[in-house]
Amino acid sequence: MPRILLVGQETGGIGKSTIVRGLAEAVPDAPILEVESVHRLTEFKTGKAGTPGSVHHFEMRATREAIEASGGKAARSELDDVINALHAVKTATLVDIGANTSASLLGILKDEAPTLREAGIELGLVVVVAAEAGALADAGKLLHAARDWAGGRFVVANAGRGAVDPALLKRVAGDAAVTHLRQFELEDVTREVLAAGQLRGIGKLDRASLAKQTSPAVAGRILRDLTAFRLAVMEAVKPAALWLVEG
Repeated sequence: MPRILLVGQETGGIGKSTIVRGLAEAVPDAPILEVESVHRLTEFKTGKAGTPGSVHHFEMRATREAIEASGGKAARSELDDVINALHAVKTATLVDIGANTSASLLGILKDEAPTLREAGIELGLVVVVAAEAGALADAGKLLHAARDWAGGRFVVANAGRGAVDPALLKRVAGDAAVTHLRQFELEDVTREVLAAGQLRGIGKLDRASLAKQTSPAVAGRILRDLTAFRLAVMEAVKPAALWLVEG
């Protein structure tokens, strides 16, 4: 039975793509369906769309204002291709859902999930939570929307903009599995190296080359900080990644 793991975050705007990158590293053969206004996961587009190890990008054009004004209907027609792609899944698959799109897609999946289940496809959900009160509230709505059809529900509490209130997190997460990604204070030069190679580039960094660009001391700090960051991301995605591949 193939499993589909959806990764969403309606508001908060931090950490979701990092979590998807971590999952893609943990499950390297999983195709990625990217439901975003902008193609962000370019480093994984190594084959034809829909093949393992590649990204199939679905561009979203409906604005948040249009979605809210229409009760979500403005986004429905442009999600048809996404739903069709879910029905065509043959192997463990990741879905990166863009901000302002998660609630609309999950609302449609409430009706589609029974048919997908009959076809032998199981759905799971990862919600990335940031410290903002609005992000926590929206995370609760997403988890609630998926409680009847998600075979696995996971929450990653991302402390990138401050610690997530533990009491509120417990209330929002309910029976979902919770992991944490701690805050990292990376130097500007380290952030530049991370942005250039993203998560999958960390393991390929060469200290000698970094030292020529910076200095031996700085190169050492960059490697230590990014290695720790990558390890933390992989630990944060581990329960969801295991669920995805155990189907």
